[in-house]
Amino acid sequence: MYSRLPILLFLALGLTWSGTGLHAQSKGGQFSGDLEWFQNVFFLDSSVLSDPIPPQYYQQLSSTDAWMNLNYRQGDLEAGLRFDLFLNSGLRNPYVVRNQQGIGFWYVSHKVNRLKVRLGHLYDQFGNGITFRAYEGRGQNLDYALFGLSGQYQINDHWQIKGFTGKQKVLFDTYAPVIKGLCLQGNLRSERLGLSWAPGWSFVNRTLDGQSMQSVVGSIESLEPSKRFVPKYNTYVGSFFQNLQWGPWSLNTEWALKSQEAVLDRNGVLENSPGSVLYTDLGYSKDGFGINVQYKRTDHFDFRVSPLEILNEGLINYIPPGARMNTYRLTSRYAAATQLVGENAVQIEAVYSPARNTQLQFNLSHVNGPDRSLYYREYYAEAKHKFNKQITLSGGLQHLVYNQELYEFKPGAPLVRAWTPFAELTYKINRQKSLRIEASQMTTEQDLGDWLWGLIEYNIAPRYSFSIMDMWNYGNHKPDKRNHYYTAFAALNWPGLRFTGGYVRQVQGVICTGGVCRVEPAFNGLRFSMSANF
Repeated sequence: MYSRLPILLFLALGLTWSGTGLHAQSKGGQFSGDLEWFQNVFFLDSSVLSDPIPPQYYQQLSSTDAWMNLNYRQGDLEAGLRFDLFLNSGLRNPYVVRNQQGIGFWYVSHKVNRLKVRLGHLYDQFGNGITFRAYEGRGQNLDYALFGLSGQYQINDHWQIKGFTGKQKVLFDTYAPVIKGLCLQGNLRSERLGLSWAPGWSFVNRTLDGQSMQSVVGSIESLEPSKRFVPKYNTYVGSFFQNLQWGPWSLNTEWALKSQEAVLDRNGVLENSPGSVLYTDLGYSKDGFGINVQYKRTDHFDFRVSPLEILNEGLINYIPPGARMNTYRLTSRYAAATQLVGENAVQIEAVYSPARNTQLQFNLSHVNGPDRSLYYREYYAEAKHKFNKQITLSGGLQHLVYNQELYEFKPGAPLVRAWTPFAELTYKINRQKSLRIEASQMTTEQDLGDWLWGLIEYNIAPRYSFSIMDMWNYGNHKPDKRNHYYTAFAALNWPGLRFTGGYVRQVQGVICTGGVCRVEPAFNGLRFSMSANF
């Protein structure tokens, strides 16, 4: 019945729309949608693959992941559904083959005066997401949608309140624990002072079901008597957040607390602990100069549908990363995933334009554990200059220290210390054609040793893009592992349609999407994708 309900609702909407004919169209009723498809073909080559090798390489040999959205809107009525398809998929977990398909997301909402009510799935967040964030990360097949009932009421021009009750989505089902939340947020302005202030308060409650509680109790009973405790069915989190804009200054702050509950420590052992997060971002920007100073302190703020969920499973909230999210291939090889058990992070970023066509950028990121042990440190500097309408050149240097034992679960691994210079050249041949070249080199004595990276990309706007790239592990401590990880890629674009394809060799490493990270195995094979809007 669950899978049939959204289809029946859409049939009813379709009959209503078709029955009203031109009358419905004249009021602006319309359908829209999009399609996204990913296809992998796996080639077995043990010299460039992880150990253990994911099963697709010697069993399924290919995989398909696809999502198709259909949306309808007429006046104050909105509805949507999404069909999800996972065939031989290892996107969510590379070592687990998944074959499932069906309606993965649907909703119907209606607005009456100042009240908007929604039934079905929901993506939303409170504040910075520290107490609640329901979102989707398709690159890792992460879908934290809330399934239930939600409402939003506009009190006046300055204040809004919204709330929800429901369960978190997991593939085509939901977790059993119930989640409830309420958020009050404002938008206050003073033209005379040139000031705007957006304060807010959030409250979220999670209630465990009986089976989840039994599992928690079983884990606690396996502990030494001195470490046992009585778990609670209900956990509460609350926060105050605000965003202040005053002339060239900005201040974004959130302070969140979590009631005492069972949480897993770094060794996977349950302990009874409250939690807290302090996050603040102070910025200044004026006349070609900008600077941001960010501080974050996290203490036992692992908030999930159940205390026994691990890695990226069952997350109710989202804590912003404490380090820079890099884009170049080698500068992003070592990424600092947020540590929910505890961390202290400071990040300073400055941008300066001494001339119209020149920009300088500097970044310092430093992440420590609660015991002051070093997790991650990065120094980053980049300069970009546009010589004329045709040539733009940028280059810089990154130095980092990375705790591989912590982030990649490698006991005894030393801290990775790496230097990475990089450069990028863009040459516009004419209005349609352009050439882009990237080059970088990483020097490190730890992990897999030294790397070289190169990319050449040729674009013919607005239709075509072609690129070849190579990531060479020339400094590997094992001569037989000094592999080339090369890729050939092409993209074709039409109005409302994009198609990509290519051969990919990818080394094992940490992959991050929107600050959510996980260790990805190496990849060797063909990759195709298509996206369409209608």
